[in-house]
Amino acid sequence: MKNRFQEIREHFEKEAADFDKFFFNVMPHYEEMMQALIDALPFNRKDKLRIVDLGCGTGNLSKKLILAYPNARISCIDMAENMLKMAKSKLKGSRNVRFWQGNILDFDYREKYDCIVSSMVLHHVEGNDKPGFYRKIHNSLSKRGVFFCVDIFLSSNCHLQKLYMDKWKTFMKANGLLTRKINDMILRHQREDRPVVFEDELAIMRKAGFRYVDVILKHYNFAVYGGCV
Repeated sequence: MKNRFQEIREHFEKEAADFDKFFFNVMPHYEEMMQALIDALPFNRKDKLRIVDLGCGTGNLSKKLILAYPNARISCIDMAENMLKMAKSKLKGSRNVRFWQGNILDFDYREKYDCIVSSMVLHHVEGNDKPGFYRKIHNSLSKRGVFFCVDIFLSSNCHLQKLYMDKWKTFMKANGLLTRKINDMILRHQREDRPVVFEDELAIMRKAGFRYVDVILKHYNFAVYGGCV
C-alpha cells in the first residue's frame, strides 16, 4: 500500500511538465508572495550566502533568489525527479546551484546555512513531526541565519475557515478551472496535505528557538512568515 509521501511524489512526477501553468492558476498571489519572501531576507546583494530551498519544485523561488543574490550557493531539494529536471532547465547557467532528490525530512542538515526557505511544501509534514523538524532547521542555521516560508494554513475559527476555502475556490474558478477540477483539487488537498492552524505553526517555530517570528504577508489561508536564529 502506498504511503502518503509516495502518492504525493507520484502526482508531482506526472504533473511536472505542466506544473507552472496549473499552479499559478491554483495559488493566489503566488508571485507577490515569493517576492515578499525575497524582500524579507536581511542580506546584501553581494553576500556569499548558503541557501537551501526545501521542496524547490520547478525552481521558481530559487530563480528569484539567484537574481536577488547572484553570489549565493543554493541547494535545491525535491522528492520528484521530474520536478528537479524542470528546475535544472529553468536554472541552467546559474552558478553554484546543486540539486538533491529526496524527502526534505531526510536531508542532511548538519551543515550551516544562512538562509533556508520553502514554498508550499511544509503543509505536507505531519503535525507531530513539525517540532523536531523546526528544531532541525533552526540548528542548521548560521548565527545570522533566517528561515522564511510560503504555505497554506487553517483558521481556528470555523466561519473563517469556510471563508478561506470559498475564496480559494473563487480564485480557481476565475482562472478558468472547471468545477470538477476544483473539486478534485480540494479533495486531493484534504487527502494529501496536513495544514495546521497558523497560530500553532508560529508557536512551534518559537518553541524551536526562532526569534522575531513574524507574518510578512497573508491572503486568507495562504501566508508568508518566518523568523531568525
